[in-house]
Amino acid sequence: MAADNRARAAALLTATFVAGAIAGAALWPRIEPRGVEARRSPFRGERGGGEVEAERIPIPLETLGLTNDERERLHAIARRWRPRATNEFEEVRRHVSDMENGMFAEMLCALTPDQRDKYLKLTQDQHYDTAVVSKRFAIVRANRCAEVADATNAPR
Repeated sequence: MAADNRARAAALLTATFVAGAIAGAALWPRIEPRGVEARRSPFRGERGGGEVEAERIPIPLETLGLTNDERERLHAIARRWRPRATNEFEEVRRHVSDMENGMFAEMLCALTPDQRDKYLKLTQDQHYDTAVVSKRFAIVRANRCAEVADATNAPR
């Protein structure tokens, strides 16, 4: 009996640790270094003092005791580069999303119709983004599963 209680306690402790690790990993990208929050404006893309994201100077450079002239030159450089970098990043993000959706669509094709129905119900119960789910199911619904595997040279 004592062994059962110890096993349950260990399982509960492990589950709590795993849940905490998952929550921490999910929140980590939103955590900023100490002191940065005070400089953030409540308006998205701005910092205190009206600095917009496109003009932002990286924090390590801000700590170098820049003169006003140096600061203006760095803002100008950021204004030239940041929109291009943002556009490239969004393009990469779109390509990766398309690849992920294609992979997921092919996985759905590999499932039985009953498994697909169960998955669809799960997505509805869990309030998944219906646009993404529809995109992933479009190939299945159009009966184009063979085309997907052929297009990626994937073994079936």
